[in-house]
Amino acid sequence: MATVTTLSTRALLLGALLVPSFAQELPTPSEHLGRELAGDFTLADWGEVSGYYRRLAELSPRVRVERVGQTTEGRDFLLAAISSERNLARLDELKRHAALLADPRGASEAELERAVAEGLPILMVSIAMHSTEAAGPQFGMQLAWKLATSETEPWRTARERALVLVLPCTNPDGLDHVVEWYRATVGSPHEASSTTGLYQRYAGHDNNRDWFMLSLDETRLVTRLLYREWHPTVYWDVHQQGQRGERLFVPPFRDPLNPNLDAAVIAGIDLLGTRALLDLTREGLTGVATGVTFDMWWNGGNRNVPVRHNILGLLTEAASVDVASPVFLEPGEVRGPDGNGNLPGNQHPAPWPGGWWRLADIVRYEEAFARSLLASLAAEPRTWLGSALEVSQRAIERGAAGSPVAWVLPSDRQDRRAVARLVDTLLLCGVEVGAASAAFEADGRSWPAGSLVIRRAQPYGAHVKDLFEVQRYPDGAPPYDVAGWTLPFLLGVHRVEVAAPFEVELRPVDDVQAALAGFAAPEGEGLPLADSGTWPALFAGLARGEAWTLAGGRARAGRGTDEGARVLERAPRVGVYAPWTGSMSEGWLRWVLEDSELPYLTVRNEQLRAGRLGDLLDVLVLPDTSARQLDRGRAPGSAPERYTGGLDPEGAVAIEEFVRRGGTLVAVEDAAAWAVELFDLPLVDVARGAEAGEFSCPGSVLRAVPRASEATAGLPESVALFFSRSSAWRVEKREGDGPAPEVLLEYAPTRTLLSGWIRAGERIAGRAAWVRADHGAGRVHLFAFSPHYRSWTQQTFGLLFRALLDGRDGTPR
Repeated sequence: MATVTTLSTRALLLGALLVPSFAQELPTPSEHLGRELAGDFTLADWGEVSGYYRRLAELSPRVRVERVGQTTEGRDFLLAAISSERNLARLDELKRHAALLADPRGASEAELERAVAEGLPILMVSIAMHSTEAAGPQFGMQLAWKLATSETEPWRTARERALVLVLPCTNPDGLDHVVEWYRATVGSPHEASSTTGLYQRYAGHDNNRDWFMLSLDETRLVTRLLYREWHPTVYWDVHQQGQRGERLFVPPFRDPLNPNLDAAVIAGIDLLGTRALLDLTREGLTGVATGVTFDMWWNGGNRNVPVRHNILGLLTEAASVDVASPVFLEPGEVRGPDGNGNLPGNQHPAPWPGGWWRLADIVRYEEAFARSLLASLAAEPRTWLGSALEVSQRAIERGAAGSPVAWVLPSDRQDRRAVARLVDTLLLCGVEVGAASAAFEADGRSWPAGSLVIRRAQPYGAHVKDLFEVQRYPDGAPPYDVAGWTLPFLLGVHRVEVAAPFEVELRPVDDVQAALAGFAAPEGEGLPLADSGTWPALFAGLARGEAWTLAGGRARAGRGTDEGARVLERAPRVGVYAPWTGSMSEGWLRWVLEDSELPYLTVRNEQLRAGRLGDLLDVLVLPDTSARQLDRGRAPGSAPERYTGGLDPEGAVAIEEFVRRGGTLVAVEDAAAWAVELFDLPLVDVARGAEAGEFSCPGSVLRAVPRASEATAGLPESVALFFSRSSAWRVEKREGDGPAPEVLLEYAPTRTLLSGWIRAGERIAGRAAWVRADHGAGRVHLFAFSPHYRSWTQQTFGLLFRALLDGRDGTPR
């Protein structure tokens, strides 16, 4: 025993001598915080988290911190690079190697071999996009400290043979909002209750649904880092899930597998996840599961889009606590991921037995996954880099040999603003776009000069294919999330697939203005209402005091005398209802209104209960909000008293009286169902309830057809919309009722599904999707779907604006 003790002591002393003096001086996360890291009932805010990384960078040559931009609310957005001193001294060289592996075109064999031999696997870690998943930022601090200081394995070797990029928090705004609310409520009856608003200004939890549309500042910043600057080998997205299931999900993912993904990328993901399952199990960490819940089908998530860019996209989902408050689960409360009563299984070999679960446990599991991942990358760097090169080369080769070979965005009769948004998204994602210098032919069709061409034979051609093609989700169980997302459909952009090789002279397009240089302006007098660029021009003109005329599906500045024309002297006073909980529908609605320069007022329950709404508003918009939430709001005792309660009865009566006196109500999805009951409208939802039968459509692009009306004038013959567990109405005939509600848009009677998955789609075919009804002197517009869904559906933004301007007397009140 004495000999063992002596040897252990010598090993400890030798290890201490190997630690550089600066590493011994670096504060631990706990020392920096002045309290235990990940302790019960404590959270670190963005100032504390960011301050720690800056302190490490100040004291250690192994850490560099860069401010890469600003968040939506103006906080610094940081990226930390952690590796050995020698590696950080050659960051530019490592970036060049990574860029060559991501795009090997034009490089010599010697250059590519040098990139594999001298480059490093780059791991980028994304932390706490979802701000209520609060362990991540503290895990990140622990990860950074271990990488910067530890001389034990795998940290020491990983520091020499890999480069780690840490996003200390992918949503700093939300981190501060959640921490502030938790600190204010901890120890009270409202401890761990939800915040009173979205923790990301527009998206809240939906910020993980913005990675192909790039509407948010944070997603744009990370996208630039991924595909235009660093080109990491592996991207790890750190998340938390519910409390009662497995303690940690690691890849592999469950089926179905998207056919556009490279098999070697998927195999690499599976290998890293399976090795982590072994390593964590060997450490005695129970409740680790693979192959359940999360799939690799859809594009648009934080770890999904990198896979379309030939990057190994990893996801971990740790079981949550109550923000930072520990939870206790009895054995019978723990659910196995496969519904087998928490018994051992191939995807879950060592179930967690139950007991206390704490913030520190989450950090412990995430650190264990980090050790496994870094050990795998550092053990065989040439294998990972060589595979990355092969995947890039294969993407280019398949793009040249496959079909389609390219996509064309014709330069005539296009919504220029929608094209600009699509091109901006592609360019930021590292996609190459070219503009035709002259007219050309492809597949026997002629296309004008200025048309945009996206060739598939480029490193990120699979990403374009996945965004541009029609998705067909495999038969079987409904999808976990989105089944179809064909982006040109959602934006209303005409895109043409080209099947056979063709000749065209292209000039590179580097920005949106260059892309639109050859696009024709709208023909005819005024601006078409079907063009999304018309609306900001109209609202900006009204803000300047101009009068605008709407007639025949077009808008023009000035007072028109056309028969049936509406002359607008000012924009309507729009009120957007916001419950005292975060509403993602409300947030995305605000994004759309601000993007189109239409002012609005946020209104809460108490303002509506006060009545006399016409003193404040011309139009009230109810985003997708359940009837229970509208009527009851937050339950008594679930939050401080001022935030509890809903509209029933005073607020509901006030809304009915507001419309009866001449106001306009616009209600979306669940709020529309509430309005159907409030106004006793003869509408029956055939997509839900007794008439739905086997109908199901959890997230797909559908086709709708406008009916003839002044409200729909100028709309295209088919309109693409997004249907996500939405509604469809059958108009009843009632004896003694007045005029039936007017159907303005219906789900197409045939070929209703454009992209994605639907079951029993005939249930909604030909049924109402957008309805208006007169009530007293006012008007009600009901949308069965969300026209502003996640900011994706630019083609249907205009439907919302038409409704907002559709006052009963033809002008805003």
